Amino acid sequence: MSTDLNAATPPQAPLGRFDGRVQFDEWVRLSLRVAAAEGWRELVLCEADFHGWPLGDREMLETLNQWAGGSRAGGARKCIVLCANFESVRLRFPRFVQWRTRWEHLLDCRQISVRNAADVPSVLWSQRWMMQRVDVERSRGIASDDVQFCVEWREKLGEWITSRSRPGFPATILGL
Repeated sequence: MSTDLNAATPPQAPLGRFDGRVQFDEWVRLSLRVAAAEGWRELVLCEADFHGWPLGDREMLETLNQWAGGSRAGGARKCIVLCANFESVRLRFPRFVQWRTRWEHLLDCRQISVRNAADVPSVLWSQRWMMQRVDVERSRGIASDDVQFCVEWREKLGEWITSRSRPGFPATILGL
């Protein structure tokens, strides 16, 4: 009788440097599996237009469902999405738009006001772990669970949230 060791091993958030789109996508998916498994209460996703993120990926959306659904048993959860171009998100990721509608009570989507979209950091943040794409074009960056690194980034993201953004990307668009 064989046993699957991976089934018993909880996922671990990746650490270190990543290089390339494939690895970036894998690390985003893996980090969200960890967020769902461990019940991370707050996530911040920040990107100019989320080009190069796997937001339309079925696996990622299933994992986000698991994370969001865990809020019933594990306490309140919140995901802040900072973006300079939500229209691009609407056009490129219809599955994510549908997911956003279902879980609107957990999401705070904020439109970033910037002159240059390249100034917007590309970050996936939680209280315990974060990942930053330093080179967006080549999808290179770093993931860390260093407490000081996470605190510093929360302060930076807090600045974007409070003074450089406004509510945006409504779950439904009302018309006449």
